[in-house]
Amino acid sequence: PSEAEVGWSVYRGHGHYLCAGCGRPVPESSTEPVYVLEERSGFRARRVEPDCFKRAREEAWLSPIPTDHLRVASPLPAKETPIRLAPVIGTRSRGQTSEDKVAILRSAGRFPSDATAEEIAFGLEVARLIGLDPWLGQVKFLRFDPADKIHPFVGIDGMRAVAERSGKYDGREIEVEMVKGPDGSEKLLRAVCRVHRKDWSRPLVEEVRFDEAVRKRRDGQPTRPWVEMPVTMLRKTAEERALRAAFPVQLSGVYGEEEAPAAGTG
Repeated sequence: PSEAEVGWSVYRGHGHYLCAGCGRPVPESSTEPVYVLEERSGFRARRVEPDCFKRAREEAWLSPIPTDHLRVASPLPAKETPIRLAPVIGTRSRGQTSEDKVAILRSAGRFPSDATAEEIAFGLEVARLIGLDPWLGQVKFLRFDPADKIHPFVGIDGMRAVAERSGKYDGREIEVEMVKGPDGSEKLLRAVCRVHRKDWSRPLVEEVRFDEAVRKRRDGQPTRPWVEMPVTMLRKTAEERALRAAFPVQLSGVYGEEEAPAAGTG
C-alpha cells in the first residue's frame, strides 16, 4: 500500500532497527517499504516490516493520522546516519504528550485548539480508562464554553466498541417512522432503537422524535448533517441514547455526539 492509502510514513532503504511488530532485525539489504513508528519521548525510532503491517492495524496499536503531517524519508547512505521521520504516533505511546503529539491531537479535532498539555494528558488517561482511542476518533474532548473544562464525547463507533467489549451486547434494531404532510410529502417523525443484552430477557427501547433531536444553528435552521442526511442522524441519535441506557456503567461520565456543541449553536 502507498503512503496515501495507509496514512503512515514510509521509508525505503537500508536499516538496522528492530521491527516493532515481531522484534526481528530489519535486514540491511532490504529495499522493500518499511512502515515506521516514531516515539519522541526517549524511545528509538522503530520500524514495522510489511509482514507485520496487517496485524498491527488489526490490533490497533498503530493509528493513522492525516497524511499532510507525513513525508517519505530519504534512503540512508550508512547505518549511522540519523533518521528524521514524520511524527507517527501509535496507541502504545498515547500516555505521552510531546509537543508534536499535542499539535496533532489539536489539529485533528480530538481536543480544543486551546487545550493545554495537561488537559490532553488527562484526556488520554480518561480514554485509556474507558478503553477508547482518540487517534481513531472513538472519543474526543470538547468544551461547552470557553471557561469550561474539557468533557469526553464518544462517537457511535466508540459506543459500539464499548458495548461489544462488554461481552453482553446482543445486537440492536432501529426503525424509522415517516408521516405524510398535508401536501403529500413525507416527514421524519421518530426513530426507535432496541438494544439487546445477553443477560436481559427484554430489549431496552429508546424512542427519539425528530423535532426534539434535530440540531439547529443560532438562526433556527438545522445544522448541515441534519439537512443532508436526516435519517442517518436520527438513527444514530436513537442508537447513542439506547446504548448509553443499556450500558450505563461502561459509558458513565461521557457524552454522546448528539450532545456535542455544534458550530453556530448556543
